Amino acid sequence: MYGIVQFRDLDDNSFPKQMDILEAFQFINSEADNAANIFGEASYNEIVDKEVFKLEVMDVNKFIKANNLKEITNPTFFGPSGAPTTDGLLSNEIFGITQFDRSGIYAYIDLVEDFIDPSCYKTLIRVDRRFASIVNGSQKFIIDRDGMLVEDNENGSTGIKWLKENFGKLSFKKPSATQSRRRDVKIEFLKLNYKKGVMFINKYIVIPPYYRDVNTSGKYVGTGQINTFYINLMVAARSLRENNDYGLSMADTSCARVQNTLKAIYDWFCGNNNASITDKGTGLSGKTGIIRRANISKTSDYSSLLVLSAPELKVETVDDLMVNLDKSAAPLAAVAANFFPFMMFHMRRFFENEFLNVTSYPVYIDGKLSMVPLKNAMMVFNDDELKKQLSQFLYSYDNRFIPIEAPVDYDAMGADPNKVKFYMAFKGTYKNEEYGLNPEPAVKRRLTWVDVIYIAAKRASEGKIMSFTRYPYDSFYNTIYTKIEIASTKSTEPLYLNGEYHRFYPKIRDNEIGKGTGEKFVDTMQICNLYLKGMGADYDGDTGVAKGSYFKETNEELENFANSKVNYVNMNCVNIRTSSNEAVQALYNLTKVLKEDKTKLTMPEF
Repeated sequence: MYGIVQFRDLDDNSFPKQMDILEAFQFINSEADNAANIFGEASYNEIVDKEVFKLEVMDVNKFIKANNLKEITNPTFFGPSGAPTTDGLLSNEIFGITQFDRSGIYAYIDLVEDFIDPSCYKTLIRVDRRFASIVNGSQKFIIDRDGMLVEDNENGSTGIKWLKENFGKLSFKKPSATQSRRRDVKIEFLKLNYKKGVMFINKYIVIPPYYRDVNTSGKYVGTGQINTFYINLMVAARSLRENNDYGLSMADTSCARVQNTLKAIYDWFCGNNNASITDKGTGLSGKTGIIRRANISKTSDYSSLLVLSAPELKVETVDDLMVNLDKSAAPLAAVAANFFPFMMFHMRRFFENEFLNVTSYPVYIDGKLSMVPLKNAMMVFNDDELKKQLSQFLYSYDNRFIPIEAPVDYDAMGADPNKVKFYMAFKGTYKNEEYGLNPEPAVKRRLTWVDVIYIAAKRASEGKIMSFTRYPYDSFYNTIYTKIEIASTKSTEPLYLNGEYHRFYPKIRDNEIGKGTGEKFVDTMQICNLYLKGMGADYDGDTGVAKGSYFKETNEELENFANSKVNYVNMNCVNIRTSSNEAVQALYNLTKVLKEDKTKLTMPEF
């Protein structure tokens, strides 16, 4: 179904001369180290270049003629009446008015003169940077007898027109041994497209308007980046036409402007490895690409966009690790957002357990625990208050340790609520292996909303599976499915609370309540290192979307998949969940000799 590759001039009868294209790719990849020995260097290059694939630039004029494309000449989007201009980038006459037409009809811009196809131009610059000087008209060259470019600013010529007329005379320097393979491919790519007459173009295709965002909701029209490039291209081409009409000598400058705009459009679509996030034309793919910035950053309801980080390994035993192959550590805020409906239920249940049928409650007064009468407790902690506090926790990073005021009957106590406040007491106790639980609260502090949210998050995520997807999505290994461990504060401690044991409970002290918390919380996703290879991820800022599974049947299905062989073995029957750097790093750390310890070393006696 994929086609057949026929290998030629192979003397080894033991090797198959014919195989499926996919098999050929897999064979070449798996035998990359000794492929040259198997085929012979010339034969191997021939297989890669001629038998597997060949890249050619699209014939623009043929595409325009075959699809009867119309020309765009007006850089203005809308006319005085507010309707799209008839010959502009949003024209109803050119692109139609239905969604089907406006997503399938292309147009073109006349470039006035010949220019280098942007893919060929970028390849040409990689082969020899001096071609950029020819396009910009900043240096003049001649071609010697050997077909080599020689700079000659007195007798030489420059410009795209001269380059087109003399490109067939050019020869390229023989590459060094280290770059011969890549350079040869680039040169063959240029020669092939020059020979086919598609290396130089005088028209450029415009994509349908359905894929070009225009925002008309504000005071000004937002054109979008690709539309801006098209406008720049039309303006530069018009300037070139006017220069030619008036006989001005700025042709090389105008040509360079058109050529660089073509390159920017190409980078916008295909990517630019050297572009920063502030550059124009950063491509569809990659971390700064259009897909990542425009689409992946938009998360669905009850999901979160998180940065990957290495798991915390500063523990005494393996059992103390928060992260393993079955469980990932998600930030408390992410769990609260992803399981928002369940969070509301369990927060409400927490206060019901505390106050239902209770007339008095322990609070802290002057650092001492005292019982006080209550008044309308469940009315105070209604759904509106719970939503308010949960939202404040999610969006306020610097003030999360907020104590919870107890619903005290101030009239019965004869106290003024404007002068004195009573706060709920935290009922957590330390784990005591020898004597069991302490009868009194071991952690003497006020209860905070972090406590309530953490307890609700633990109960909301119990038994549920969270998916974490890293983009770009090229295989199902980009999504992992694990159970959830909640990462709250950077410092945690084992505690008992209401009879439940929590190994990684947030470490909060009374003197920290009401103070800055910006640096105290974990806000990144921590996964097992074994998942990195399958996801193609690392810890240099990669992001992904985390989403929880709500239904019992869904969680059971995902858990079965997570434990199946398909999740561990790829199509080549190779384990995709592997680790290598961790072992090397561990051995390095165990055997490294510090400077201050070198004097303690002695040579072994034999």
